[in-house]
Amino acid sequence: MSPFIGLFILFGVLITSILSGILGMAGGMVLMGMLVWVLPVQQSMMLHATSQFFANGSRAFIHREHLDFKSIKYYLMGLTCSFIVFCMITFLPDKIVVFALMGIGPFIPLLLRGKVKFDFTKPLQAFFCGVIVTCFQLSAGVSGPLLDMFFQKIAMTRHQVVSTKAFSQSISHVVKFIYFGLIVPKASDAAAVLPLWIYIAVIPVAILGSNLAKHVLNRLTDVQFYKATQIMLWSIGAIYLGKAAQLLLQAGP
Repeated sequence: MSPFIGLFILFGVLITSILSGILGMAGGMVLMGMLVWVLPVQQSMMLHATSQFFANGSRAFIHREHLDFKSIKYYLMGLTCSFIVFCMITFLPDKIVVFALMGIGPFIPLLLRGKVKFDFTKPLQAFFCGVIVTCFQLSAGVSGPLLDMFFQKIAMTRHQVVSTKAFSQSISHVVKFIYFGLIVPKASDAAAVLPLWIYIAVIPVAILGSNLAKHVLNRLTDVQFYKATQIMLWSIGAIYLGKAAQLLLQAGP
């Protein structure tokens, strides 16, 4: 790995950790796009999982007094079901699939708006959330928009939303690291192993970003928080759909 790519990755981890710490999501989507842009998919998934585990885990710890444990257990049941299925098929997506799914993700809640009322505080929905979020984690590398639709207009403050989503995502990233590091066979373009230092370096950078973000989050109102999240997600989704289309055209018939 060149020093330039290493610095690019560390800068991306810091900025996206701050972004996620403010909005409770979106940062992971941006970081995944940056990593897949410069690294093979399998390497990107593992490095993304490492960074986002510590970014989300530190946010969950910072706001731990707001964490909703009651629904998390049902989420983990759904996560386990999806993980078992993926272990059986050992699916490894290519870059077109990753960008396409990341691009589609933010618009799925928009299509379902007014038709289905999602609520993470309800056990059955928390279980279903665990199922679909894990499916996206192990195919697109991110699942923030789908997770977020279970937290829109529910009886939670912005601090409860950030802490509960952060905890659930940190567990998902552990599963993702195990899946792409131990379950999925090595892909030909991922034969070269990333240096250990980059895995170690992203940890303090991710934690630093989360700590910096809490000062901004405290200044936002709940209305500003939800509105900013939606605008950011739709913008990122449109960019990734464009990138997927570009890669598809380059690949040819």
